[in-house]
Amino acid sequence: MTSRKASSAEVMVHVLEALPLGHRLWVRGVGRGLSPLLRPRDSVRVLRCGPGLLAPGDVALLRQEDELVAHVVLSTAPWRTAPLLGPPDAPGGVALGRVVALRRGPWVMPLPRPFRPALWMAQQAASTAWAWPRSRVVSRRVRNFLYAGWSLPLRRRLVGTLEVRLLTAKDLDALLAFAEERLVVTPGFLRRQLRERWGVSEAERRGAAAGAFDASGRLQGFAWVDSYRQEGLHLEGLWVRSLVVAPRARLMGLATRILHVLMAEARRQGEERLYADVDEGNAASLRTFDRLGFQRADEKLTQQANEAWDATGDSTRLVVFELRLEA
Repeated sequence: MTSRKASSAEVMVHVLEALPLGHRLWVRGVGRGLSPLLRPRDSVRVLRCGPGLLAPGDVALLRQEDELVAHVVLSTAPWRTAPLLGPPDAPGGVALGRVVALRRGPWVMPLPRPFRPALWMAQQAASTAWAWPRSRVVSRRVRNFLYAGWSLPLRRRLVGTLEVRLLTAKDLDALLAFAEERLVVTPGFLRRQLRERWGVSEAERRGAAAGAFDASGRLQGFAWVDSYRQEGLHLEGLWVRSLVVAPRARLMGLATRILHVLMAEARRQGEERLYADVDEGNAASLRTFDRLGFQRADEKLTQQANEAWDATGDSTRLVVFELRLEA
């Protein structure tokens, strides 16, 4: 029986747990909880210590199951932590150390302990403000302005050349990093899919995942095709799922290129039709599928897909597409 290869996060958990107390180590890829201060793949420097040496306002490195996160300590009795923007964590995280510095590219910012009260107050104020719907609306409008067409030439230079291709098992870490920031699918599900369905040999492959990679190997866009049956939804055929392009890479034609790769792979696997369900309010995705020749599905399939998702608690109205794949 073959053993499962551990992800980089799982390996780092074991390294940190074995690190003697008082030692320091740079750890990459735990910055999601400190967004927007850090990106998910930025680095933090960790002083290995137990929870007894942590206080409110410290940034703790926590193990939550097999994942690592850097969150702000809200209190120690009872033990409560939270991301910089968001509600407190559920109980159960294990403290592995204190974050003493942040690194984003060439920029390094120490976190001396006198800053603890300021960071604690900043977390409380930011989380309270972010909980207001009006704050999220303003943030979304600002983001849409920054990533509109006027910024495209600059963003092209910053993002650089992008390679669009099928994902392999070697792309697991890049996929999980993208998922942490952009997707609602659980890391465990994506890990299993890539290892057992999408990233295997061509003869064994079922479904597929494709992405747009920059020169550093980071994903800037992603989508996958697979059956809904394995998740208990009674929908036949192969469906396009989770088509997402990072804001910095939008308006560069990546969604269309990713879909072309997935369409070709579905055709190679012998599929005669490809389906997609799109939030009716997602105008950009609706235009993309229309341009690629997808047709609006009949009312029966559209109703079936919406009823299947309604049963899971998702009340979003979906537009269903289908495309006949020519041999």
